[in-house]
Amino acid sequence: MSYTYRMKRNKVQKTFVFILVLFLSLGVEFLFARAGGGGSRSSSSGGGGGGGLGVMYLIFYLIRILPFPFNIIAIGIIFFVLFKGSRKVRNDGSAFRSFQGQKDSVKAEGYTDFLIHHPDFDEAGFKKKVQKAFTAIQKAWTEKKIAGARRYITDGVYQRFLTQIKMMDLLKQTDTISDIDIINIWIDRIEEDGEYDIIHAGIHASMKDIFRSELSAALNSRVDDEFIEYWSFIRRKSSKNKDLYGTVACPNCGAPLTEEHLDVVKCTFCGTLLNNGEYDWILSEITQANDYAASRRSIRKIEAIKSRISQDALSNEASIQLIEDKASNGYLQILSAVTSRDLRGIKRFTSSSFAQKLQQSLPEETIAFNRIYLNDVSVIGADRREDINRLFIAVRSSFQRISVENGKIKKRIDPFVVTKTEVLVMNKKVHAGRSKGSLYAGSCPACGAPVEDPFAVKCSFCGTEYNREDKEWIIDNILSMEEYAALSSGVGTKTVKPGIIDALYDVRDYALNNIMMIIAADGVYDEQEQKLVEGIARKFGYNPDILTPLFKQASSGRLAIKMPEDRKKRTKIYSLMVKAAMADNSLSREEKKLLDQVKEVYLSA
Repeated sequence: MSYTYRMKRNKVQKTFVFILVLFLSLGVEFLFARAGGGGSRSSSSGGGGGGGLGVMYLIFYLIRILPFPFNIIAIGIIFFVLFKGSRKVRNDGSAFRSFQGQKDSVKAEGYTDFLIHHPDFDEAGFKKKVQKAFTAIQKAWTEKKIAGARRYITDGVYQRFLTQIKMMDLLKQTDTISDIDIINIWIDRIEEDGEYDIIHAGIHASMKDIFRSELSAALNSRVDDEFIEYWSFIRRKSSKNKDLYGTVACPNCGAPLTEEHLDVVKCTFCGTLLNNGEYDWILSEITQANDYAASRRSIRKIEAIKSRISQDALSNEASIQLIEDKASNGYLQILSAVTSRDLRGIKRFTSSSFAQKLQQSLPEETIAFNRIYLNDVSVIGADRREDINRLFIAVRSSFQRISVENGKIKKRIDPFVVTKTEVLVMNKKVHAGRSKGSLYAGSCPACGAPVEDPFAVKCSFCGTEYNREDKEWIIDNILSMEEYAALSSGVGTKTVKPGIIDALYDVRDYALNNIMMIIAADGVYDEQEQKLVEGIARKFGYNPDILTPLFKQASSGRLAIKMPEDRKKRTKIYSLMVKAAMADNSLSREEKKLLDQVKEVYLSA
């Protein structure tokens, strides 16, 4: 081999290595020139079209400069990185860019597999039930009487309504909903959860929503709202397939069900529970579009944890969704008990040590929650301590706390609707087996008898203490995200890392969400502001079509200031909010006030 040939080969190899290192270092950012180039459904917000030409030029250049087989190897590596990179861009899309619209059911995730096991599924009939549930619940909400819709909602959803209505009564609020128009209903996704199936249905609707408070006009709002929500319905796989929506008779014995029966969701003749998914589809979750899109981003990582948990801590449970339903139910009852400074009603499903901890930290004043929502409730971890299984369940909520004194508003504890993530710790004995009832549904887990006295700590029928961990999942603690992060690093703990929960929203998602809160602060969305925020949306890579619905949510109090746990990200998001507010070289009093409040709440030491 000649010296000249060796020098030429070494030069080719060095060139080959240099080009590949350069290419791999640029990676996906080289291929997808800007963040908005890959995922937006709006061509006007696209950009980044030059990436494909750059790749073609590089391939042509490699064919010319590199001899065979180096050029073929290099091109193969490029296509491999292209494939991996495109998947990363698709999977890492932001929440708002992941807004799901109408889709054909046959294209819904899990639909084909579901039909294999349920070939007689009546899609049109299911959509009619969704429509019936939607309209009945809006009516029940306006009247503050949930009994009419009780039989087709889970206990957790029922508790959400009860808590919200209780808080509305403290603030002397009414919410009048009218002119309901369901534009479309579609099946977005179907999944299996233990012994149950869950259908996530998208609902595109519009309505007039008037919120009034006798205590303060500042809590009032009025909006003609068009929106998308996702309603999740659960049913046992072995369901007897009866109809709870078209009849008011017990699906088991046929006895008539009065409004009183509907409120306790149990037939007084045969004792059949109506809302456990045994007979029909039951509403188990209501999720706003942005929260639904955000949760879909990390669902695979969380589901991977759930699958490992279900093989261990939940081996005797019928469904993780039902555990999460208990968690949301208990969490809201705890909030309600703390605000009223009366813990007697929660002692049956909390540990004695946790109840004592809550008692010592009760506020000195009466607190009401204005607009309290649970954005997401998910099992995120589990471990075993001796003979106790522990579950960690993340609860993300949006709320505004109001101090009330002598029937009047004393002050706003939170200057605006804020978001917060806490983690419930729930315990149950390893070999406990299945419960015969649920403390969260008002029945004894040992014998199934009804809980007749909400303040009782023992069953009046069998004498069993209610908060026994060998009978039911008992709430043992509520952790901050910092406390959970420290605990989840322990050996033997199967958990989703706190960073994944934080990553439900991209930095741009937080920024756009909060910018819309700034724009809506003065209640005006004029042409100048619209052009301003459309420019920001395009810069962030979003479809501008989402802006009007976001503004309506913000102005009606259905959108909250959202911030991640990471302080550096908070600072960056706040800077973007300030830039957006100052883009027109003016700052209204309302905008300045909101910015100052955000800084105080999220960036103060």
